Amino acid sequence: MPVDHTLARVTADLTEGRTSRARQRLRGLVEAFPERLDLRDRLAETYRWTGDPAQAGRWAYLGGSAAPAEVTAFEALYPHPDRRLTALRWPGGEPADPVGRQRLHDLRVHSAALADGSAVWSGPEPRVVPAPTSASDVFATVGCLALVGLALVLMVLGAGVVVRALAG
Repeated sequence: MPVDHTLARVTADLTEGRTSRARQRLRGLVEAFPERLDLRDRLAETYRWTGDPAQAGRWAYLGGSAAPAEVTAFEALYPHPDRRLTALRWPGGEPADPVGRQRLHDLRVHSAALADGSAVWSGPEPRVVPAPTSASDVFATVGCLALVGLALVLMVLGAGVVVRALAG
């Protein structure tokens, strides 16, 4: 379906109050044409209308039309730069918008700084949850898994008893 035809359907959906359907169509267009900032901005608009600043910021981030509060909400939702890069679903290269180019550049530098520690980053650091490293953490995890396994075995045995009782 041509982009113009889909955009006309999006307009009709929005006119009739079907914001969810309009967003779905726009997400499909953005997936098909990820480099089209106009489509991203249109998707961001639908999130603004429904009061979701984080998603509005996500989709307007590289087009430069995101309000500062939307950028902040998006960055709070995806605090780690790698997650933010993934969430943007940008195919590569540089966005046409100068604000978007700078944001993408800063995001890539921040990601590289965290990956190898060789770059310097002066922005806020993301929240990182460390993996369990102590022996007590490992034993707690193994204990939980053992309890889940035991519960599953007891459920299977109990089901067998019920089936035999009903059959006999």
